[in-house]
Amino acid sequence: MTKNLAYGLGILLLILFLYMSVFTTSETSVAFSKGGPAPDFTAKTIDGKEITLSKLKGKIVVVNFWATWCPPCRAEMPLFNKVYNKYRDKGFEIIGVSTDSSRRQVKKFIKEFGLKFPIVMDNQNLVSKYNVSGLPTSFLIDRDGNIIKVRLGEYVEIEKDLKKLFVK
Repeated sequence: MTKNLAYGLGILLLILFLYMSVFTTSETSVAFSKGGPAPDFTAKTIDGKEITLSKLKGKIVVVNFWATWCPPCRAEMPLFNKVYNKYRDKGFEIIGVSTDSSRRQVKKFIKEFGLKFPIVMDNQNLVSKYNVSGLPTSFLIDRDGNIIKVRLGEYVEIEKDLKKLFVK
């Protein structure tokens, strides 16, 4: 009897979890799809400068959600720095959105990796606005401000994607 009760409760919890993930959304969530406009935001970088996504129209942009404790996030940072340095003068920008709560940890991370691209703290719950479900997640945005790729996990093919876009 106890085994059946535990089994039934497990099924009930699974159904509840599926219902919550499929039929509920956060008020701050923005529905978007590949090819649609990237949700706009303005944020202060770690070094105090203001950056607005919509003001970067005309550039190819990657918005990358990451955290200092995330192993694949750490793994992709040297590559991001490399492609940023290679393509920024050609009209490319990366905005790193840290989901960490400690500004001090993020500053330490930036120094450790020698990051040159702008990093902002997610003080506006951009994770919800972009419907981020895991880290790292990168959004490749074209010159018109439209999302052309969403990459969950380490973005190892970023340079291949950029080469295609800069040939056009």
